[in-house]
Amino acid sequence: MYWIYLILFILAVLVPDIMDGRSYYFLSETHLEEISILLLGMAGFFIFIFKERQLSIRETENVQDKRKLFRANKDLAESYSYIGEVNRKMEILMQIALGLNDRSDLTKSKEKEIYNTILAASNSIVKAKFSCLRFVDMKDNKTQKEVLNAGSCKIRNAELLDVGGDINIKKNDDVIIVSSLKEISGVRCYLIIQRYDEAESGSANNQEMLKFLASQALFLYSYMSSVKK
Repeated sequence: MYWIYLILFILAVLVPDIMDGRSYYFLSETHLEEISILLLGMAGFFIFIFKERQLSIRETENVQDKRKLFRANKDLAESYSYIGEVNRKMEILMQIALGLNDRSDLTKSKEKEIYNTILAASNSIVKAKFSCLRFVDMKDNKTQKEVLNAGSCKIRNAELLDVGGDINIKKNDDVIIVSSLKEISGVRCYLIIQRYDEAESGSANNQEMLKFLASQALFLYSYMSSVKK
């Protein structure tokens, strides 16, 4: 680019020598020199404007390319995060399913371990601080068993009655109440989750997983109750 300006500068310097002794109709030598220098100056100016415009367009394109690259990297990171989250949830569900499949190894301590795994899974799925399992006899509305991993579960059984049948999930203030899909021997399991992430709790996939966890807990409770008898 700079060599163009150099050529124009040299031509402007040489104009007096080039126009020496020349005239054009009514234009004298001096006027020809002035017009030539003016045209060379205008040529340099327009070339400068053109190059500046090109540079501005390139800078704009570079900024847009950087933004696209940033968005692509962000989307890729979110995709990897989502895949990792799904894999982690699937691993938790597989651990629970495998624990229930090996019934010969279902001892009292193993039962408690699976309950705790279910509670840990529910906390992880909706990023909750606390959860509990409550098994309620639907005939007399009495608690048959309750499993806590921390804190206390102050929800009354009367508040659980609206959840079940066609409605398996209910949100009440900062509490999610998740019911097992069915009853077994008149008993229904309620998964009660407190202080959860609103966005995670609104996911349909996460809600289905919570229903699955509540149902698996009820299956375990029913099996262990029958073994005791």
